[in-house]
Amino acid sequence: MRFWKALKKILLFELLWKLLCLGLVNPVFRDVYQTRMASVGLNFNGSAFWSFLDPRAGLLFLLLFIATSMLIFYEISVIINITALCRSDKEFYLTDVMKSSFWNLRVMKGWSLALGSLYYILLLPLLRLGYVNTMVPSVSIPEFVFDEMRKSQIGMIGILAIHVLRNAAHLLLIFVPPGMVLRCQRFGQAARGSLDCWKKMGWKYRLALVGYLIYWERIFTEIARFWRRTTLGNDDFDGKFLQYLIYSEAFRKDLLYRTLLAVLLTAGMAGFVYLQTAVLEKTGGVCVQLQPPWNPDAASILDIMGCRWTACKVRWRQRFRKRRWQLGTAAVFFAFAAYLFLSLSQPLLVHRPIAIGHRGSSLAVENTLPAILAAGKHGMDYAEIDVQLTRDGVPVVFHDGNLLRLAGRSESIGDLDWAQIQEITIHDLRYDGAAEHIPSLEEVLLAVSDQTDMGLLMELKPTGYGGMALAEAVMELVERYQFEDRTIVMSLDYLCLTPIMEKHPDWWIGYCAYSAVGDIADAVWRYGVDFLAVEESLISNRLMGQARELDLPVYVWSVYDTEKMLQYLEMGVTGIISDYPEELSQVLGDYIERHSHLEYQREGRPPFSQ
Repeated sequence: MRFWKALKKILLFELLWKLLCLGLVNPVFRDVYQTRMASVGLNFNGSAFWSFLDPRAGLLFLLLFIATSMLIFYEISVIINITALCRSDKEFYLTDVMKSSFWNLRVMKGWSLALGSLYYILLLPLLRLGYVNTMVPSVSIPEFVFDEMRKSQIGMIGILAIHVLRNAAHLLLIFVPPGMVLRCQRFGQAARGSLDCWKKMGWKYRLALVGYLIYWERIFTEIARFWRRTTLGNDDFDGKFLQYLIYSEAFRKDLLYRTLLAVLLTAGMAGFVYLQTAVLEKTGGVCVQLQPPWNPDAASILDIMGCRWTACKVRWRQRFRKRRWQLGTAAVFFAFAAYLFLSLSQPLLVHRPIAIGHRGSSLAVENTLPAILAAGKHGMDYAEIDVQLTRDGVPVVFHDGNLLRLAGRSESIGDLDWAQIQEITIHDLRYDGAAEHIPSLEEVLLAVSDQTDMGLLMELKPTGYGGMALAEAVMELVERYQFEDRTIVMSLDYLCLTPIMEKHPDWWIGYCAYSAVGDIADAVWRYGVDFLAVEESLISNRLMGQARELDLPVYVWSVYDTEKMLQYLEMGVTGIISDYPEELSQVLGDYIERHSHLEYQREGRPPFSQ
């Protein structure tokens, strides 16, 4: 009975807290942050880090980081206090617990604030085992990082080390939150107390705690297998919530899932905290202060504030009894309703969704002729390839910064001449016995022109200051083989694109991004590109809504799961880049068939004449 009482109170608090954070706190934090970062400049990819070196931007980020950690700690404090009070059979009101939990924030100061912020914002959301919160529901390492690591033995060892270290740290520090809340300990004391708890508790509680976490992991692993779509992020709850709800097929599905998942996670956390509280009672006791120790001055200030609040409510109540106030309120309401109605319109997508094979395809060694041609055979509109320049100025198709992973050599493409590269054989761990050579861009253009009607999405990867030379070499080859109508160009290096934009404004040119500081869609329009190619962790309903208003197609890379492919299409993505052409072709074909009624601003596939 005590647990069910605690669960009901926690669910009620979480409902109120999530409405407050998602509807007010998070939008305010986001707008303050975006406004500041927009004034710093456009910061994408590797340059995103340098934006934090701006003193004002760095200070603002630090303040928001600390404020977020305090909100997370407060949310967890209320849940722990509710659980402890229910275990001790004390009667209480939820509002009293919420007020008294503010006093737990006093342990977050000095080094405790610094270490606690890292713990509550980074470590706990990274695992989501035992504790969850509203402000930072999850932290994840982008999937493309793990995908690159899986392609080498050293990378696989690194992945294993990451999993072991984060799980070990989480398990050893598992009693830090209740120690800080119920024993009023700072982070360092709570960390030492967590280790003491593991030493003092009996095997029954050790097995119960570890078993609970294992069971938690298994449950949510199975849920993740069933529901493989990306969960809605906090940024999806903004002023266009109603527009997403009406127009976005994906948003409606994902909102229902996030709601059900939030209830399940809250119930799981309530059970975990209940078990932890029982352990603390056995290993040293707990202390819950339902009534905070007010000093006389603080009590007087609160009494004055209470009197003023009561007087304010009385004044407003009297005003609303007058007809002019009622008419004014009605006018404001109808104006707001008209604004909502007018803002609900949604522009058409620029073009129908297209399928793009990542580095050709996964059906052969990446970026080789067999991989590229296989993409065309399996219905891809484009094959995405990576283009670099050799030392003697020949554009070749290769991705990595050096030859170590695929050829076992430490040199980079720019260190070698084309004659030397022709002698190199490349291998991939996933294709035993397969040996291929690095193709030149000219070879790829000839093969694609002769054997398929597929286009090429060329990602330019300049080294050093060679962006201009790479752009000129690519343009010369595309013009020579009259491949302009089947060529799309993008790059992480914007300066590499400017020569092409100046000489060929009719080409379809895009900017590629895997990270950003600030709001992408608020800044990227200044780049004058035709499309935006982003890593899938950056995709959100907010980004897609802004991109539609800017008539900016969005292509997402690299998507490996068919459920996520469908989700992104439902969100309004106009291009999906994947290693698996067979699966992507099937998903895209089924989607277009089911949505044959949809209209687009332009027919066919890009590039379009300007």
